[in-house]
Amino acid sequence: MAIRPLIFGVLFIAVFVGIILSIIWVDTSHPIHQPDPLSPTAPGPATPGTMQ
Repeated sequence: MAIRPLIFGVLFIAVFVGIILSIIWVDTSHPIHQPDPLSPTAPGPATPGTMQ
């Protein structure tokens, strides 16, 4: 009986499918929020020397 190769084959396929599912599990439609460098910033103090 070829029980041992069958078990190894099923385990190999299970690991392969697990890796693929773990890659798909990371949702790329909602990236980690990082501030946009071109977005407008809150108004800050004026440049030095222009205050009167």
